Amino acid sequence: MEARYAERAVVTGTGHFRTRGYAVVDTPPLSGHVLASFDSMPRDGHSQSRLRHIRLSQFFGYREEGQWIFALLPKRKYIQSAEYIRLAEAGGVMRHREQLECDPSPLIASVLDALQVDASDSFHINVNQIRVIANAEFKGVTVPEGPHRDGHEYSVIVVAGRHNVAGGETQVIDPVSNEIVHRQTLGENQAVLIDDERYIHYATDIVPAQGAVGHRDIWVIEINRWHKRAYGPSHERRASEAKLTAEAAA
Repeated sequence: MEARYAERAVVTGTGHFRTRGYAVVDTPPLSGHVLASFDSMPRDGHSQSRLRHIRLSQFFGYREEGQWIFALLPKRKYIQSAEYIRLAEAGGVMRHREQLECDPSPLIASVLDALQVDASDSFHINVNQIRVIANAEFKGVTVPEGPHRDGHEYSVIVVAGRHNVAGGETQVIDPVSNEIVHRQTLGENQAVLIDDERYIHYATDIVPAQGAVGHRDIWVIEINRWHKRAYGPSHERRASEAKLTAEAAA
């Protein structure tokens, strides 16, 4: 893919998102309790060839009298359609995720405000909490599915922490030309907002900067208006049917 570098000042802010469909924004610092919760996440049982720890909670959200209200949705298996995720361990697979042990409400609110979504809508929000570890045994593969869409209206990647790592460059890619329209190694408390219906995205692997071990902590926040939610039995059926269709075509 041909790379085209963009100055950070050009892509920062919600105005750039409205006109171009992606932007880099700052997010509020996380509390010590939230940061510590990255240390107690279970290993991803669907990605045994990589050393990745993960949790997921799903929320209903709406805005009333100037404030965001979020309700934790009943726990369900997580599934993404093989139409978007071309990875056998993930596309169309019902995956188990333990729920978050912290409250991400301030982070979700800041992201929705940055996106400048219509406050009259209600939303379905997935909050994925992920730690990717790189060491002598495991490569620090941050995006095992390769360049992809998540299958939502908006995808937001927030960096919570980088500990003794190099790499992990986030890339926003035009799916028609395969041109990297923006690339940046996000720092702590930085996020990239992506119109997931317009672009695909990717992040390069991480390696320990010094010594033997490093890790990168991120949030992946997936957002849909409620009437287009990727949650519940209808979504699960559609995602499973797409997997069957993909297998039949193979």
